[in-house]
Amino acid sequence: MKLAINLLRRNWRSGELKLLGFSLMLAVAVLSGIAIFTDRLEATLISESNSVLGADYIVRGSQPHNSEWEQEAEQAGIRYTKAALFSSMVFAGDEMHLASVKAVDQGYPLRGNFEVSTIPFAMKASDIEVATQVPQSGEAWVDSRLLPLLKIELGDSVAVGEYELRISRVLIREPDSANPFSMTGARLIMNIADLEKTQVVQPGSRVDYQWLVVADDNNRLKSFIADLKPKLNKHQRLVDINSAQERVGRTLDTSRQFLLLSAVIAVLLAGVAIAISARQFSARHTDQVALMKSLGASAKLIRSLYFSQLLLLAIIASLIGLFVGELLQRFVALSLQQAYQIRLGSASLYPYALSFFSGILCLVFFALPALWHLPGIPPLKILRRELSVSMPQVWQQGLLALFAVLSLVVLFSRDIALALSISGALLAVILVTIIAAFGLLALSKKMVLHLGGFWRLAFANLQRQRGQSLVQILVFAVAIMLLFTLTIVRTSLIEEWKVQVPDEAPNHFLVNIPPAELSDVQAILADNNVRPEPIYPMMRARLTHINGVETTEEQRAAANALRRELNVTWSDKLAEDNKILAGKWWDTWQRSSANLPGVSVEEGTAKEIGLKLGDKLQFSFGGLLMDAEVASFRSLDWRSMRPNFFFIFEPGSLDSYSPTFITSIYLPADQKSVINKLLLDHPTILVMELDRIIGQIRTIINQVSDGVLLVLWLTLIGGCLVLLAAVMGSIATRKQQAGLLRALGSPRRLIVGSICAEFAILGFLAGLIAIVGTEILLISLQTFVLETPIQPHYLFWLISPLSGALFVASLGYICCRHTVTTPPAVVLREAA
Repeated sequence: MKLAINLLRRNWRSGELKLLGFSLMLAVAVLSGIAIFTDRLEATLISESNSVLGADYIVRGSQPHNSEWEQEAEQAGIRYTKAALFSSMVFAGDEMHLASVKAVDQGYPLRGNFEVSTIPFAMKASDIEVATQVPQSGEAWVDSRLLPLLKIELGDSVAVGEYELRISRVLIREPDSANPFSMTGARLIMNIADLEKTQVVQPGSRVDYQWLVVADDNNRLKSFIADLKPKLNKHQRLVDINSAQERVGRTLDTSRQFLLLSAVIAVLLAGVAIAISARQFSARHTDQVALMKSLGASAKLIRSLYFSQLLLLAIIASLIGLFVGELLQRFVALSLQQAYQIRLGSASLYPYALSFFSGILCLVFFALPALWHLPGIPPLKILRRELSVSMPQVWQQGLLALFAVLSLVVLFSRDIALALSISGALLAVILVTIIAAFGLLALSKKMVLHLGGFWRLAFANLQRQRGQSLVQILVFAVAIMLLFTLTIVRTSLIEEWKVQVPDEAPNHFLVNIPPAELSDVQAILADNNVRPEPIYPMMRARLTHINGVETTEEQRAAANALRRELNVTWSDKLAEDNKILAGKWWDTWQRSSANLPGVSVEEGTAKEIGLKLGDKLQFSFGGLLMDAEVASFRSLDWRSMRPNFFFIFEPGSLDSYSPTFITSIYLPADQKSVINKLLLDHPTILVMELDRIIGQIRTIINQVSDGVLLVLWLTLIGGCLVLLAAVMGSIATRKQQAGLLRALGSPRRLIVGSICAEFAILGFLAGLIAIVGTEILLISLQTFVLETPIQPHYLFWLISPLSGALFVASLGYICCRHTVTTPPAVVLREAA
């Protein structure tokens, strides 16, 4: 070991290990920076997103939770609280309103905060405060809308059942607003200690009991939830952010996949950089090994010495890389914190350990194969410099490297589909590279005869160094492919997230509009320049029979649409975001011999229930039965913020029923007073303010977008490292060539031009191959991982080869420019 340490010092002082050590250090730094930042960002985003829910998980049901669960939660280190939601009439003098009441316990919410004010509809930050506790016993916080509805002010009292509560604050924003359609009226928040005093909740009352849990240790929480699930009864269900708010959940899933993809690409780039540096290190040590063998050193001793050097280098470089990566991710986290005033949580030990392990694994699998052949060097190599040395086959190194890459990809991503997608794309790039490179080399034979100047010299170099040119094209192509993949995925994800919540998407729903008041509501909206989305009649109905057979308990358990009443409508026009997938719309549909009215069913509901075209359905409208026939299946966009329905009936089929109407509107913040006017004149209308939810979603999306951009920049650093290592790998040969040409009298312009032209050719071909690999990788990722629509990227077919030629030529010039400024004798002596 002492000899290995001495050799490590000597090799480091001579500069031979510096490139390999620097490559490993920077690779681990980039890799650990991304992995640690990703771990912190993911945990923080989940925590921030759960503020929409008020907790990490909620047990919801029509019955209170089991009190024994609280003791189990305390033993597991899980924090918890509880709440109860129900509808109740609230009174103030002669005024009344059917409010949505939430009774909360101390500690609620576990994630997020209540925002309250003394000013109704407060919008300025200076008028809003974050509540540090729930309402005191005897107090209540009310939604701004409740004040004009009941004609009350702050400090007045309202009666909930048999108990009066003093209004102490106006509620501006609350957690757990992910499903506004569960609210039947303006919100009132009270202390759960006062719930029994109201005498509102009686046996048989419709109450949504909630038991909320949260923990800082995600693994501990998941274990607790896994143990809790079997204990839930049929009246209880477990809710998390993915099930409560699909849009936020989808955003988090795709951002998590992107961050994993970034870490995986960083692994690949790190491995390529180390492999290039190790091969160069190995080539420079042939003389040293030959000398050791001439002095009697055995092959076992030589391998032991080099393995010990590699291991020591890996440990030192990985530790330094971890330190640099920690500083790097702290800087990135600080930038995100300053932009959004959020503090990222601490990372787990997993990314630290994995980053350190990856450094050692990369060096062993990427570098050791290049050094393993060294003991086979004959001692005669010292005297006969022209004696060839058998280097390990590139395909052998490639197989070992592929194994290391797959191992690290699986460890970092924990996603088999992602690992297979990237591996398939890499194999495709290698195949295309071999075919294209051999084609270029064959073409260069003919071109070199018809060219002059530096172009002739550049093509001659490519022809003379076929193997090296092939490897460089492969390295450049892989690096460019991975960077373009990451850039395109990031761009498409940001565009998809922005489309989810357009700037002027409807942010208020108007529900329960009586037919007699519809024209007045339309007039109020028109007077205030508010344009509503299409207005639909709406009724509540329950699907009870399918083809004459009553739905079973098993069917109701499997299909949410069978367990509850649904909002249904009728319409003669198909909404813009609806599309007929099977069957026909009313303009071409004809009734069958059964002469039943038609109904169009949303595709997801149809699959969940197992419906087919022509099935006979029976609905109950408050006890009144109606039969209908399935006429079509529709797809629709639930993200459109427009009224959408599971079932749309044929026009005229529900004329005998009494509907109310529903629509959605976009209302800017400075026009919130329109709600006051609307509710004062029409107090039975329910206004659902989605602008609060949209604001939370936009904040989360912006945080994710910026985090993704920062990760992209970190990965770009790794890509530049690979390109630099690939160029540096051929510096020694190019120094010797340049020195020889200068010694023979070639002008500097010719030498520099040939170097730039050669690298430009390599970069152009690599860019062309890279975009082919990028499209293959994107198709795989979009199909199996991200589940997004497949689309070509025509612009990148132009950008990739041109940018590859320009960037690689620039790197080649920067790295090789000193060869034309250094005296030829010095260059030749260094290269010897």
